[in-house]
Amino acid sequence: MSEITLNSLNLSSVRDKVVVLAGGAQGIGAATVSTLYRAGGHVVCGDWNEDAARSYNNALVANAGNGTGSIQFVKVDISKYESQLELFDAAIKTHGRVDIAICCAAVGEQAGWFEPESLDLESVRTVPTPLADILDINLKGSLYFTRIALAYLRPQGPAEGRGGTRSIILLSSVAGFKESPGLFAYSASKHGVLGIMRALRLYTPARFNVRINVVCPWATDTQMLGHVKTAWEAAGLPMNQPEDVARIICELATGEQHHGRAVFVGGGRGYDIEKGINDLEPQWLGEEPARALNRGQQVLGMGENWGKGKL
Repeated sequence: MSEITLNSLNLSSVRDKVVVLAGGAQGIGAATVSTLYRAGGHVVCGDWNEDAARSYNNALVANAGNGTGSIQFVKVDISKYESQLELFDAAIKTHGRVDIAICCAAVGEQAGWFEPESLDLESVRTVPTPLADILDINLKGSLYFTRIALAYLRPQGPAEGRGGTRSIILLSSVAGFKESPGLFAYSASKHGVLGIMRALRLYTPARFNVRINVVCPWATDTQMLGHVKTAWEAAGLPMNQPEDVARIICELATGEQHHGRAVFVGGGRGYDIEKGINDLEPQWLGEEPARALNRGQQVLGMGENWGKGKL
């Protein structure tokens, strides 16, 4: 077990850092905006829900007082590439750089498109809109965000002197690595977010000097938990508060030692699942196939030449 412990010195390092955050109007994203702002970060926050985001941000500034941080809101459709570019452009226009990029935007599963009673030879001919929405926002939106972030996290000129690495944080879910009955498209999309990090974790430090990590929350007291909350509490199961997940996000974003991690957050505590998977690979896969798999990975390297028809 590899628990992620929170380091107050890491959080204090966010002071005067420029953070682009997608999905900051409510839930985990809003709690992360609050944590970063109170620590002195300059947060450029994007969300589709303009009213909720502006209301939350105004209340936060009013309650927290005049600190060294700042919040700027940009209305963003995470599923649209051009809209995400506008979010990052706003950060460059205001602050001249981006230090940290965090993608919290997501939508939950919608019922009715995979149930046997609503799936027959007639209804199956209609493309399920909920499927497109979930994949466009949760998966494609995260992939767009990561690509754009890598470009904007690079130094924008010789005058931009920054110590240490920059950081990308993506939000997956326990449904990104554990079977989640009923969450068909949501689970697929969150597995995909984990795949983005795994595909990039060798590549981004070498080519961009950027760390990348994923956070996988378990049950969290947000609007997405919905009617499950009552049954969860009745069973006495641990539940995250949005602030718990926000603290883990900020630890991964600011701690230079964190890279390539997928951190499960349950009951307010974070655990890196990647270390266990990798360390125990010879046991769960078998020693011989594990050795062969790792030799193959060495041959593939960072995969830079896949699209060039050579290795």
